[in-house]
Amino acid sequence: MFSIAHYRKSMHEFHFDVQTSHRLFHNFPLFRCLFLLPFVCGVRKKKIMGKNPPKWLPGDRVSETILLQRKSVEQLNADRLLRRDKLKERRDRHKDKIDQKRKRKLATKKFISAQTILKHALRKQHQARQFVKIGEKFDGKHRHENKEAAQQRLSENNKVALVVRAKGKLIPTSVASAFKRMGLTKIYSARLLRITPSSERVLAQLRPFIIVGFPTTEQLTHLLRTRGALWVEETKMKRFITGNLLLEQALGQYNILCIEDLAESITASTPSENLDVILKNVAPFDLHPPRQLFLERHRTVHQKLEIVNPESFAAYLSQQLEVNTKKDRNTKRKDAKKESAAPAKKAAVKK
Repeated sequence: MFSIAHYRKSMHEFHFDVQTSHRLFHNFPLFRCLFLLPFVCGVRKKKIMGKNPPKWLPGDRVSETILLQRKSVEQLNADRLLRRDKLKERRDRHKDKIDQKRKRKLATKKFISAQTILKHALRKQHQARQFVKIGEKFDGKHRHENKEAAQQRLSENNKVALVVRAKGKLIPTSVASAFKRMGLTKIYSARLLRITPSSERVLAQLRPFIIVGFPTTEQLTHLLRTRGALWVEETKMKRFITGNLLLEQALGQYNILCIEDLAESITASTPSENLDVILKNVAPFDLHPPRQLFLERHRTVHQKLEIVNPESFAAYLSQQLEVNTKKDRNTKRKDAKKESAAPAKKAAVKK
């Protein structure tokens, strides 16, 4: 039996001439099949070479999907680079615009006369004297008042007030230091403050520079929802209230689990023992009006830094707070009149 191994061995050992090869080709059909097999396979491989290239070709084989993915990634990279170039052009244009505006301002800078400088200095001196005089008057008025009487007088009013800064940088150093102690570092900044004998004196001194009011529970809830933030003592930064989980983590030990609980604990008629700690955890509010506001955009820099915008949220809030305080005063007066008129009516009925 003529096998393939015998054929390979014979091919290595012997050198066939033309006659022996013809003889093998005609006499042995197996040899004929082995001879024609490479030609047949080669033709078939050539036919299917377009889709699946043969393994003997050099280089790694890459499927069509990978090539498409590579093409899409290249397109994404090109789009990203184009977008980056557009953003850079826009930034450069904006920077050039600001530089031109600054140059224009420097070219048309107004000359500040000595009279205006003197006027601002005299105004600061007058405000500083007024600040000191108000403190002295307050001390003289409440010098002979007992602590118990002062606490009773303060307990009759609301305990927590919302204080909004209504003046900018053109203030005396004593007023600026008082604002710094309270945490009101810039105009339109506000914070909740518990009224005690010491804080009452500071509020009386800062009356010409602040807006003070006593918000209701609904107003305070709305304010905490829109602009509320918690003060982080470790980082000395504020963190906006984005959910009830933050309140639970910070104030959960004081039974405050949501914004409604926080507002109710602050505006309660009988304040809790932990009210001072709760107010320390509430960060100052920023009530600055948006820059897109038309009446804010067209104001001068001096007005923006020094005077509260009448169309701003702070001015609206001050009006609402004043209305609430007037309502509370009227209700208290009516209750006092009813109480005073009640014994007279009883005496008239007895007669």
